[in-house]
Amino acid sequence: MIDCVEFEIIAGNGGNGIVSFRREKFVPQGGPDGGDGGRGGDIVIVADPRMSTLQQYRDQRIRRAGNGGQGGPNQMHGAAGTPLEIIVPMGSVIWDLDEADPELVPDAEPLVDLDQPGASIILARGGRGGRGNKRFATSTRQAPTFAQRGQGGRSRRIRIELKLIADMGLIGIPNAGKSTLLSSWSRATPKIAAYPFTTLEPELGVVNLGYDSFVAADMPGLIEGASEGVGLGHEFLRHIERTRVLVHVIDMSADDPLGNRDLIDQELRDFGHGLAEKPQLLALNKLDHPDGQAQMELLADELAAIDLPKFEISAATGEGTRELAQRAFLVLQELRAETKIEEAREPAILRPEPQRSRFDVEVADDGIAVVRGPTPEWLAETLDLNEAEPRAEFFDRLSRLGVARALHRVGVSPGDPVRIGDLQVRWDGT
Repeated sequence: MIDCVEFEIIAGNGGNGIVSFRREKFVPQGGPDGGDGGRGGDIVIVADPRMSTLQQYRDQRIRRAGNGGQGGPNQMHGAAGTPLEIIVPMGSVIWDLDEADPELVPDAEPLVDLDQPGASIILARGGRGGRGNKRFATSTRQAPTFAQRGQGGRSRRIRIELKLIADMGLIGIPNAGKSTLLSSWSRATPKIAAYPFTTLEPELGVVNLGYDSFVAADMPGLIEGASEGVGLGHEFLRHIERTRVLVHVIDMSADDPLGNRDLIDQELRDFGHGLAEKPQLLALNKLDHPDGQAQMELLADELAAIDLPKFEISAATGEGTRELAQRAFLVLQELRAETKIEEAREPAILRPEPQRSRFDVEVADDGIAVVRGPTPEWLAETLDLNEAEPRAEFFDRLSRLGVARALHRVGVSPGDPVRIGDLQVRWDGT
C-alpha cells in the first residue's frame, strides 16, 4: 500500500488581457474594447472514503490546473481555467514542504487533516486574469494602448500522508496472531503464515456483532526500535494514531510473552502522539497451544497484577474472540459518549473574520524599503513597467492605495529603490 507521496502542484495562470479598439462602420471613435483574461484554475484536494491508497500518485509527477484564456475584442472575457481535483483517501494529512517539512521541523503543523468524507480544501489558487485596455480608459486617458498580463498560479510542493481511520487497532510483535484474529472477527482475508512479517500493510475489517459493528485494523508487527524507524517503524505507527482503542495481541506460547508486551508498550511511548494513552485490552492468544497454557499458569500472578482488561483467546479456533469483540465495542461506546459530552459542553464562539491588511511596508536589512501585499505584488507582476503608460498606471494605483504615504513615513524619496514582490523599482510616486 502506498501511504506517503510527495509531488509539486501548480495552479493555472491567469489569462492575459488584450489591447483592442472598436473599429466598425458607422461607429465613430469606437474606443478601446479589449477584454479581460480568465482566472487560472484552482487545485482542490478532496477526501473520498471509497479510496484506500495513494497508489495513483506514486509517479510524483507535477500536477497542473488549466490556465485562464486570453481576453478578446468587443470586451470578451477569457475562459476560466479548468480546476484540478486531487482525490485522496479519507484520513489523508497534507503538508506544505515549502513552508514546513515535518521531518525537519518537529512542531510543524499540516495544512489540513481530511478526516471527514467529502472534506476538501483549495491547496493552490489560480492566478487572476489580466485586465484589457478597456479597463484602463479614463476621462483623461481615453485610448490606453496597454493591457495587463495574467497572474501566475501558485505552486506548492506537498506531502500527503495517509493515516487509516479505524475504531480499533490490533498491535503486537510479528506472528502474534493479529491477522488470524482479524480473519476470525470479520470477512477480511489478511495473509497468514508461520513466519514473521507476513502482514506488510494495514488490513481493515468490519467486525459485525449482530446488533452493531466497528472497524478493526490489523497493523504490521512491531519490533524493538520501531519508534525510530526500525523495521516497518514510522510507516505504520502513524496509522495507529487514528484508532480509538488498541487490542494488544500477546503470543502466550512465546518464551517471554510479557517481555514482548513491555517492548511494544515502550515503542508506543517513544513514538508519542498519544499512542501510549489510548485504552488497551489484552488478548492472551494461542491458548490452544500447550506452551500457551503452560505460560498462563507460570505467569498467573504477573498477569493478575496488570490493571487492564484481559481475555484468554485462541484466534485460530475462535475461542474467546467474540467476548473480546463485545468488550472492545463497549469501550468504544464509552469513548464516543465522552466525546459527545465534551463537544456539547464546549460553547460555540462566533468571531468575525480577521480583516486582511491591504499592504505592509518595512525596511529590510539592506536598507531597501519592501512593500508586501496581494494588490501591490499583483500590479508589479502583471504590468509592463518598461513602458510609460503602464508604469504611470502602476504608480498611480499604488498612490491611491496609500503606499506612497507609507513609503514616505519610512523615509523613501522619489528615485529611491523599492522592492515589491520579486521586482525592484525606482520609486516614482508622489
